[in-house]
Amino acid sequence: IILGNIRQTHIKNTAKNLLKQHPEDFVPKDFNKNKEGVDKYLILKSKMLRNKVAGYITRLLANKSVE
Repeated sequence: IILGNIRQTHIKNTAKNLLKQHPEDFVPKDFNKNKEGVDKYLILKSKMLRNKVAGYITRLLANKSVE
């Protein structure tokens, strides 16, 4: 059985809001560009939180499940 990652609600909400407000700054399958986009619009205390948001955005765009 392959289990997926469980992400916290605030990470999901932040990523979805960024995608709705600035869809042109995020690219599917390009994690590094998405990290730059997250840095451009958010002030985060840690790299780990930034990477989690950027990774979730990358995953959403790759799966085309953006609402």
